[in-house]
Amino acid sequence: MKVYSKNEVRKKLLQYHNIDGNEKLAGTDGVRKIMKRLGSIQYDPLNVAGRNADLVLQARVDDYRAEYLYSLLYEEHVLLDGFDKEMCIYCAEDFSRFSRVRKEHAKSVVNTLKYRGQTDALDILEEVLEFVTEHGITGTKDISIGEVRESRWGHKKLSSAALDYIYHIGKLCVADRKGTQKYFDLTERVLPSDFRETDSMTLEEFLDWYIIRRLKSVGFIWNKNGGAWQGHFLDDKEVRKKVLERLVEKGSIQKFQVEDIPEEFYACNEFAENFAGDRQKDYARFLAPLDNIMWDRTMLEKVFDFSYRWEVYTPVAKRKYGYYVIPVIYNNCFVARFEPEPVNKTGCFRIKNWWWEDGICPDEKMKNAVMDEMLRFSRFLQVECAGKL
Repeated sequence: MKVYSKNEVRKKLLQYHNIDGNEKLAGTDGVRKIMKRLGSIQYDPLNVAGRNADLVLQARVDDYRAEYLYSLLYEEHVLLDGFDKEMCIYCAEDFSRFSRVRKEHAKSVVNTLKYRGQTDALDILEEVLEFVTEHGITGTKDISIGEVRESRWGHKKLSSAALDYIYHIGKLCVADRKGTQKYFDLTERVLPSDFRETDSMTLEEFLDWYIIRRLKSVGFIWNKNGGAWQGHFLDDKEVRKKVLERLVEKGSIQKFQVEDIPEEFYACNEFAENFAGDRQKDYARFLAPLDNIMWDRTMLEKVFDFSYRWEVYTPVAKRKYGYYVIPVIYNNCFVARFEPEPVNKTGCFRIKNWWWEDGICPDEKMKNAVMDEMLRFSRFLQVECAGKL
């Protein structure tokens, strides 16, 4: 079995994700290429200094703009909003293969409706579907059928809950989005017919495909429960073990170890392939809090010696760092993290707090690389840079 040093496996992972910028990915073509490789990126609506999906892509694609993702999602429809590990954005060509995931997730949606006392939404599904069929692209504000109530959590209208359920079972797609507001249309009017063909995979074939796909999203994962294996079908360690070993035996994935870490790791074959040579120039990148590399934070800590917790939902008094903290990587190491000021309030990229990691003594090369990234990040946000080390 191949054994990598930590530095070797870090370097290969960052090359695989193009965090090091060795591949010259740019524009919508660059987004298409990296999305084809990763399969899924996590969606989150919070926008402090860019939404999570945009932060993931800007770290991998030169001169990235949020309009690129919007175009691929809601104009070209080659990408799709859908449930994977959580709410994600994935390649629309995978839609039919996600039918099993949608069926399982629909059960979770029903349980949520039961908890919120809104199961009456299931009685108006046909009526809501007829409305969308007749009126076309529909947002929750466009339709009001059933009970209306004040509520802190969940949908206030039964028709909104019904829209959401019909979306999760795959009869509707998100055809547009304005801010965080989703607008739905019939799947048959959004996706081409070859993306909607009935899935004919057996359960074994599906599990093989889904586990390989999740490995591709991260690059490599160990067989321990954590964020990287989150979601339907993948959270059972014993089932995963059987599938992973079967795939190793078939040569569909690779198994390896990392020095000083006893657990075995499994990688997609693309991770094991040779990538471009060493980057000639030092680089820094700002990563999304929910970046694919960050999905399993225990594994991240073992491989990169970097401990990170997302503290958005942590009470202020219990936070170690801040509300929305962005990790900073330099060459093959995490060297810092920072909390940005909300861009929509300041109108520029301004840093509220900056923390160097323990043991990091930044030299001029590191500082220059980080400043270059601040300017690069400001261009992504299309604002002036007020950050300074």
